[in-house]
Amino acid sequence: MTKMADSTDLKDYVQVYQNLLAPETCEQIIEWAEQQGEAESPWDGWEVAKTAVSNDVNIVTTDRKCHYTMMNEHRGVCVDNINNAIKHVQKSYPYLHKCTEHTGIQIMRYQVGHYFKEHIDAYTAGPRTLTLDIKLNDKFEGGALTFWQDKHQFRYLCTGDAVVFPSSFLYPHEVHPVTKGVRYQCIMWMQ
Repeated sequence: MTKMADSTDLKDYVQVYQNLLAPETCEQIIEWAEQQGEAESPWDGWEVAKTAVSNDVNIVTTDRKCHYTMMNEHRGVCVDNINNAIKHVQKSYPYLHKCTEHTGIQIMRYQVGHYFKEHIDAYTAGPRTLTLDIKLNDKFEGGALTFWQDKHQFRYLCTGDAVVFPSSFLYPHEVHPVTKGVRYQCIMWMQ
C-alpha cells in the first residue's frame, strides 16, 4: 500500500510496526511494572481493569479479566522511548495531524486465565482516534489479539512490535485467554 488512505479494505488500517520499541526497552518497562503492588488506582499500582458500561461508569465485569497500571513522565520508565514511538506511528497516518495527544500509557497484565472479550476502543467520554498496542514480551501462551471474531490475527508478533488500528466501532477485537505465563502490553489511544 503506497498511502494509508488509498485502501477501502478495513484490514489495511490494522498495521504492524515491527520493533517499534527495542526489546531492552520492553524489558525495562516490565521490570518496573513487576515492582508495582496491587492498588485501588492504576496510578498507585496494579488495578483490576474495569469495563465502561456508560460514558461515566466503569465497573468490574466478566467482559474482561486483567490488571493495568499507568505511566507518564512522572511515574514509570522509558516514557521518552514510548513518546518517540508514537511520533513514528503518527507519520504513517496522513490525516492524524490533528491528533497530538494521547490518553496516557497503560501497561496491561494478563495472567493465566485472563482475557478481554470482543470490544471496541471508541469511548465518547474520552475520544479515541487511534489505538497503539505494543507487545512487551512473548513469554506466554494463548493471549492472541484477534479482530472481527477471529477472522484476522497476527501469528508472528515479536517483543516490541505494535499493532495499530483506528479506535472506531469498525474494529472489534479481543484478547484470548492466556494459558501459560504472563502477557504484558503497552496501550495508548491517540486523541
